[in-house]
Amino acid sequence: MGAPGAFMSRQIPTSAAWLGGAGLVPFAATALLAMIAEDVDLRMLALRAFVAYSAVILAFLGGVRWGAAIGEARWRPLVLSVLPSLVAFACLLIGHEDAIKVLGLMYAVVGVFDVLRRPAPEWPAWFMKLRARLSGAVVVIHVVLLFALAGQV
Repeated sequence: MGAPGAFMSRQIPTSAAWLGGAGLVPFAATALLAMIAEDVDLRMLALRAFVAYSAVILAFLGGVRWGAAIGEARWRPLVLSVLPSLVAFACLLIGHEDAIKVLGLMYAVVGVFDVLRRPAPEWPAWFMKLRARLSGAVVVIHVVLLFALAGQV
């Protein structure tokens, strides 16, 4: 399982930090490509990839929340855990700029909700610290991409 006391530690394990950071790479790479690509088709591909990856990760975060809520089996936590997946799916069906706005907003809302809400007892103490950092980085990437797109119009 891990070292004794590791569950209660607020220090983010190296493996989680690296994997969380690796999860930011597709966000940063596709956003950067969308901002610098001169070829319109390549830019559109990068934007589609950004929105798709963003939607997948938002749905994943809903799944994390579902895992915490399933033990309670109450309507409110279960509904709140499903909303990110439904919004993420809807974002795959709308224009990329609107999708980036909605996804960025959802990451901010879900991030704040998760950090302010009482963490699930089965989560290690470091998890919320990692979530706050990763969610903050993802929101910043969405905002930077939106500003860059506004400058390209």
